[in-house]
Amino acid sequence: MSNSDKKVKTGAAGRADGSFSVDGLGITAVLLAIIVIFSFVNPRFLSTANFLNILSQAAPFIIMAVGMTFVITAAGIDLSVGSILALSTVIGFEFMSSGGSPVVGVMIIIIVAIALGLLNGVLVAYLAIPPFIATLATMVSLRGLALLHSAGTMHFGLPESVAFIGQGEILGIPMSVLVALFSALFGYFLLNFTQFGIYCRALGGNKEALRLTGVSVKLVEVLVYGFMGLMVGLGGLVMIARIDSTQATIGTASEIHVIAAVIIGGTSLFGGKGSIYGSVAGAVLLSMVANALVIGGADFFWQLVITGIIVLFAVLIGNLREGRISTVKVPSFLKVKF
Repeated sequence: MSNSDKKVKTGAAGRADGSFSVDGLGITAVLLAIIVIFSFVNPRFLSTANFLNILSQAAPFIIMAVGMTFVITAAGIDLSVGSILALSTVIGFEFMSSGGSPVVGVMIIIIVAIALGLLNGVLVAYLAIPPFIATLATMVSLRGLALLHSAGTMHFGLPESVAFIGQGEILGIPMSVLVALFSALFGYFLLNFTQFGIYCRALGGNKEALRLTGVSVKLVEVLVYGFMGLMVGLGGLVMIARIDSTQATIGTASEIHVIAAVIIGGTSLFGGKGSIYGSVAGAVLLSMVANALVIGGADFFWQLVITGIIVLFAVLIGNLREGRISTVKVPSFLKVKF
C-alpha cells in the first residue's frame, strides 16, 4: 500500500459499516418493532407471500439506495434519480419493443444511465456547481427530454427474457429480490473493502486532506456519480421489468424515496459516513410501512406524510448522536433582559 493510501485511511476517511453495532442494530430494532405492531393490527401482514411482495416492491429502491449511499457519503446529493430512470428506460424500452435485441436494449438502459450519472459528476466536480443545483437542473432537463422523446406514450410488452428480471422466480425467491441482494452485497464490498470506498468516505470526511494525498478528487467525484447512474439504470430495469411498462413520468419523486431510505439507514447527510446495510433496511422499512397502510386501507397520501415524519426523526436522531445539536444556543436578540 502506498503512503498516500495510508494517509487517506488514517487521516481523511470517514466511517463505513463498522458502526453496525449502533446504526445497524437501531434500524433492525425499528424493523422488528414495525413487523410486530403491524402483525397484531392485521395478521395478513405476517404472511410469507406478503413479505416477498414487500421485498419485490422495495427491490428497485434498494438498488438505487446503494448508489445514493456513495453519493451522500461523499457529501453530495442526486435529485435527478427519477429523471435518469425515466429517460434511460423509455429509450431502451422503445428499442426492445420495436424488435431490437433484448441484450442490446438492456445495455442501452444501463449505458445511458451511467452516461447521465457521469454528466452530473462533471457538472459537480469540474464546473464546480453545487450538487443540489447541478442535479436539480438535470432532474428538470432530463424529465423534459423523456417527455419529448415519448410524447406521452406508454411503452409496454417487454421480451420474456427481460420481464423475467422483474417477474421471475428462482427457488421461490423473486428475481428482483436476488438482483437487489447482489447489488447490496457488491455495494457493501465496494464501500468497505476497496480503495474507491476509502476515497469516497474521505471525499465526504475531509476533501482537502484527500486532495493533499495526491488523489484526483475530481475523478473520484465523477466516478461516484457514475456509479449512482449505474445503480439507477439497474434499478430502473428491475422496475420496468416488474410492471412490464414504462413512460416518461415513471420514477417521479423516486429520488425522495431513495434519499429517505439512505438517511433513515444512518448515512450522514454531512458526508464521511455511510452504511449499505442501513440503506437497504431503510428502503425495506419504507416499503413495509407503505404495504401496511395499503393493507389497512389508508389513503396513499398518508404514505407521503409518514415518510416525511420518519425522515425528520431519522435526521434528528443522527444529529443528536453526532453531537450537532447537543446544546441549543439562543440568539442574542432573543434573550430577554430583566
